[in-house]
Amino acid sequence: MSKKEKTDPKIELAKMGGTPTSPTSLEMYELIDMYSDKYKIPKHIAFNVAFLETRYCGPFHWKYKPSQTSSAGAVGPMQIMPTTANDVHHRKVSVKKLKTNIKFNIQTSMKLLHTLHNRYGNWSVACGYYNTGQPMVNNYARFCVKNIDYQKNWIYLRRV
Repeated sequence: MSKKEKTDPKIELAKMGGTPTSPTSLEMYELIDMYSDKYKIPKHIAFNVAFLETRYCGPFHWKYKPSQTSSAGAVGPMQIMPTTANDVHHRKVSVKKLKTNIKFNIQTSMKLLHTLHNRYGNWSVACGYYNTGQPMVNNYARFCVKNIDYQKNWIYLRRV
């Protein structure tokens, strides 16, 4: 095993099935990791949003169900409002695609967070907006920004 393989957790996850046919929780981890890098979202904010929106608890959350719909109409693993997705992509987005295509949903979420941070220059306001549709700082936003140790929410760590 090379030195890189010993220190890079992404490689280890890939060996455990980090492919499009892998368990949803592994796919979520890989996609949040990838799109948070692409859109320059701090990891703790990206994973905290996933936790708060649908209680995603990490790559080994085997019972995770991403195709959720909130009472407000937000859909998918990152709970995106369909009208917000239309704005993010500058076109009509299928609610079914937003709800069932994990990759598209996460990409939309990270792109939205990136846009909000660029607009307001503040992660707390961006997260508050993500949660409420208004530029504000609420408990949701404070959790997203201050919970740096986001992995403590993950199931396999709570059992150790």
